[in-house]
Amino acid sequence: MMIKRWFRYGFHILVWMIALLSLPVSATTTAAANTPNVDIGVLATRGHLYTKQRWQPTIDWLNLQIPEVNFVLHPLDLDTMANAVSQQTMDFVLTNPGQSVTLGRQYALSWIATLTNRAPSSTNFGIGSALVVRASSDYQRPEDIVGLPMAAVSENAFGGYLTLRYEMVQQGINPNDFFADVHYLGFPIDANLYQLRDRNVEAAVIPVCLLENMVKEGLLNKAKFRVLNPKENGHFTCQVSTPLYPNWSLAKTERGSAQLAKKISRILLSMSAENTAAIAAGASGWTSSVNLLSIDKVYQALDLLPLQQPWWKQALRWLRIHQEWAWALFIFFIFINVYHFWLEYRFSKSKQALEQTLHRLKEKGEMLEHSQRVAIVGELGSSLAHEINQPLTAIRNYSEGGLLRLAKQRPYEDIIPVFDKIQSEVERADAIVNRLRTLITKRTVKKKMCDIEQLLNDTIELLHFRLQKQEVVIARELTGTAVKTVVDVVGLQQVMINVINNAIDACMTYLERHPAEGYQANIIVRTHYQQDTISIEIVDNGTGLEHDNPTEAFVSTKTDGLGLGLAICRDVMEMHGGEFMIQSLESKGCIVTISLPVLSTINNRR
Repeated sequence: MMIKRWFRYGFHILVWMIALLSLPVSATTTAAANTPNVDIGVLATRGHLYTKQRWQPTIDWLNLQIPEVNFVLHPLDLDTMANAVSQQTMDFVLTNPGQSVTLGRQYALSWIATLTNRAPSSTNFGIGSALVVRASSDYQRPEDIVGLPMAAVSENAFGGYLTLRYEMVQQGINPNDFFADVHYLGFPIDANLYQLRDRNVEAAVIPVCLLENMVKEGLLNKAKFRVLNPKENGHFTCQVSTPLYPNWSLAKTERGSAQLAKKISRILLSMSAENTAAIAAGASGWTSSVNLLSIDKVYQALDLLPLQQPWWKQALRWLRIHQEWAWALFIFFIFINVYHFWLEYRFSKSKQALEQTLHRLKEKGEMLEHSQRVAIVGELGSSLAHEINQPLTAIRNYSEGGLLRLAKQRPYEDIIPVFDKIQSEVERADAIVNRLRTLITKRTVKKKMCDIEQLLNDTIELLHFRLQKQEVVIARELTGTAVKTVVDVVGLQQVMINVINNAIDACMTYLERHPAEGYQANIIVRTHYQQDTISIEIVDNGTGLEHDNPTEAFVSTKTDGLGLGLAICRDVMEMHGGEFMIQSLESKGCIVTISLPVLSTINNRR
């Protein structure tokens, strides 16, 4: 009974103790729930996790010292920090000196304290840029990497870009040339060194101490990197390529409480270097807000100072002060405009005269081209007479045969084939006449879809009589798949006739000069069809070239030649957007290469 009674008393005592212990916890929870939040925005240069590791101890220290409010940390990037200040969503902001200037010149911010570094002198200068390259590279000076690929945080980042840009200006290096191929990687800034390590860039522009911190954290090997343009900065332990500028600062926004700002300032200024919050922040504590004049000079030199008036407003103000120069510039401007209009008038008159001259030259060129075609027809006269005579002779023979069958009263089934053959010969004669009419007609350039193989067949057919008479063997070769293209049919046929006629003449000249060799005149016409180009080669075994520039106008080796044939061929091919090339072969003969683009759209503008 005594054991049960003591057990019952012990149980009640335990319940009361638990109840008593739970009262303070409940009160504390209720008090915490009723504590107002104070939002502090912090620039998260290396990501949210690193920002909390670095600044959360400071937030906890403030919560411990000022228990009546609850300070809350908000990691922000450059843009969200600016939006938070403009929209007043934060009570306090903690950022680098570059953004301090850009925000402080635009919004009503009250600066409370500035961070000090952990150097023995505990100076409040701790912001700058380091220009890092791989240790294995040959780069020794900033001039060695001008225009090479490099990584940077942002074009608005103070310590990760702007301070080095200002340093290049101070050294006389054009910053636009230096940063001609810069890759802005943004936050977190660790990516800049990773890109350098992986050889995606040749250099990295990073905030001071980033390399040393990443090495200390085991993320990088210090021996594989090197800082260019190192500066002497007393006892500062990190390598830096620029002068140092004031450290990070804490400011009150318009939303923040002035009374609370006083308490925060007093607590931060009393923080010792041994405080865990100071150690986590990489600082020896805090000092009063410092002058940002050096930051202003950087922005002013780079034309980035907030609220800085544009150059044209400054120019207008200068002109108002110096009116005599303003009038002189105005008169000079009027004179320059009058002179400009006079030059425009002279240029317009000269242009009209030049266009008229070009028009006359074009007409004369067309007349010469037409005359050359008529000359070709004259040269082909006997051949054309022979070609037309053949179907006429066949028609006469078939007509006589048809009349003879009618006289013998043969059935009409025997007469129908005769009329079919007569019709075929009529069509053959009509085709010969049409080819002749097309060739001799004075034309305007009209392009259409053409089968190059058929055009070559028609051209060889026109020259068949002469080839047969001169005992010249002509052969055809084809490589690739034949396709149609848009050409000036008459002009291209004129080119083919000119080239083949020249080949026949060259073969006959060679035969006259070497009559006892058992020579056989040969001409090969090759067509090469490629994806975008058609090439036509005409190869002969004649005398070869006897003039250095055979396509020059009015130059000919023939006694009665005008020297226009090859010059017109060249112009026709250039009008097609193609090429006309002619060269001698090593042994004997000549090769003419004609190239045409493969076109599927008709455009008749010359």
